[in-house]
Amino acid sequence: MPEPEVSVEDVEALGARRLAEILVEHSWQDAGLRQTLRLAVASRATGDRLVQSLALEIDRIRSDDRFFDWRTSRTLASELDRIRDAIVHNVQPRDPKAAASLLDRFIRLDRNVFERADDSDGQIGGVMQQAVGDFGRAWAAVPDRDPVQLAHEVAAIFLKDSYGVHGGIIRAFKDALGSVGLDALERLLRRDLAHRAEAHDGSKDWALGRGLKDIADARGDVDAFIAAQRVAGTEDAAIAAICERLIAAGRLEETLGRLERAVVPAHKLRELEDLRVQVLDLLGRADEAQAARWAAFRRTLAKPTLDAYLSRLPQEERGQARRKAVDIATDHAELYAAMSLLAGLDLDAAAGLVLTRIESINGDLYTTLRPVAKALSGRHPVAAILLYRRMTDAVLARAQSTYYEHAVRDLVAAEHLAANIKDWIGHPSQELYRQHLAAKHRQKRSFWDRMSAAGLKWVGR
Repeated sequence: MPEPEVSVEDVEALGARRLAEILVEHSWQDAGLRQTLRLAVASRATGDRLVQSLALEIDRIRSDDRFFDWRTSRTLASELDRIRDAIVHNVQPRDPKAAASLLDRFIRLDRNVFERADDSDGQIGGVMQQAVGDFGRAWAAVPDRDPVQLAHEVAAIFLKDSYGVHGGIIRAFKDALGSVGLDALERLLRRDLAHRAEAHDGSKDWALGRGLKDIADARGDVDAFIAAQRVAGTEDAAIAAICERLIAAGRLEETLGRLERAVVPAHKLRELEDLRVQVLDLLGRADEAQAARWAAFRRTLAKPTLDAYLSRLPQEERGQARRKAVDIATDHAELYAAMSLLAGLDLDAAAGLVLTRIESINGDLYTTLRPVAKALSGRHPVAAILLYRRMTDAVLARAQSTYYEHAVRDLVAAEHLAANIKDWIGHPSQELYRQHLAAKHRQKRSFWDRMSAAGLKWVGR
């Protein structure tokens, strides 16, 4: 007999006293609930009592010597986030300076928590980074703050970012520092940079350069941002970031010049091509922008680029342009990009590509192949089946038992399609494939168990 559901009304009827007793009793088996209750009770206090309670919560985390592995680190992240949330919502509206002091204390837990927790999923780091943003907002709400003194505090925290969670502090303190504080902070970073240059110590040049970039962004100063990239030795690598800021500043011809002089790795070309097209459009050079789109498409086969190109053509020219695009994709060296494009542009051409190049297709690339197989299933079932087989073969070749379920689903899809096929166009029939698979992978019992559970009673057990 199923247990009866407990409704809000049922719990409410217990009365406040009885419900409180249940919560307190259960809290001894649930550390998260116990902390939630402590913070809820503390939030009813006023002034120093509330601040002291939250300071004690921070100190409790600091004094804890438990280690949290990757499975339990979320517990620590939740504890931290409850404290952070209580500071922001219960202290800051009443006393932003006290909230800032607590958040300062909180973010300095970074060494403590990261040395005893496996934060593989980044949840603890996420809470600490959020607290840095809260820290800046709390100080911005303090009316009598000293921006120069604040600049010293920000510089100290920024330069001691041993665990990578304080890197956003300059951006977080943009409003709290104001122009006076940003000037003071820049002087501090440049002084540190000069001292390191004299000592031939370049160990923190990158961090100092990043700080100067953040200051430049806070001021909206593109030239200072470029100069900071130069200091950090990243001017060439940051070409896209520089050009985005130049575009926002309306310096279009300068942007175009930088883009045309840029020498970047192949994987960054797409980003720069998109920026160049954007600039050409903004300059009113529509024909050049279209030519750039077409050149980019020919290189990448990117569908968004083709769509943008086609949308700017007269209606009567689009059909011919699509046919050219199909021809280019069919002969393109980037097989997988071509398959993905053609699956949405011309199914006949996509099927032809699969049927003629099936032996060179890597079945491990399932994120590309599975959508293509699905697209081909209706009009070109043989091509779809060949892709499903290819993905299955890749899984079984490496005995990836964690992926057997996916392989079985692919074979189920292939079986449904195979039922109505009369002509296999020179490729092995499904019956021959079944025999081949059973003979080659007979010993993979867990795979055949999954096959049997899916209703595929093939030989092999």
